[in-house]
Amino acid sequence: MKETLRHKEAFEYYYSLGEKKSITEVARKFTLSRASVGKWSKAFNWQDRIIQRDIENGKRLEKKTDKNVVNSKADYRALIRQTVELYKEKLKDKKIIIARPSDLSEMAKLDLLMMGEATDELNIKVMLPEEFKGKNDNS
Repeated sequence: MKETLRHKEAFEYYYSLGEKKSITEVARKFTLSRASVGKWSKAFNWQDRIIQRDIENGKRLEKKTDKNVVNSKADYRALIRQTVELYKEKLKDKKIIIARPSDLSEMAKLDLLMMGEATDELNIKVMLPEEFKGKNDNS
């Protein structure tokens, strides 16, 4: 059987029903028997097409979300840079004093975090075997 425009319209309607999709509803809408719509569904792989369409829609949504996140990060980073520049100018002109250096530190950390960089330094001391022996003696 060759898929016609009517078959495609029936599939699109079926897909548009979302979680409430049913062969019965398609049959009612197109004034067909359930058996006819069931045959169409099987002949034109409606279930496989639904899975494929959902995958494609998911990919498009993921790209759109990623783009929005990237744009938001860029906006925040631009605002941080403007704030830091304004802070530097006021500091240079002695119009501001450093009352809370932690504010600048937090902005720097936020900027680094948005770039995917580490925001805290880890200090790890590596003990050499001879140092470890002296610490572990219980005698």
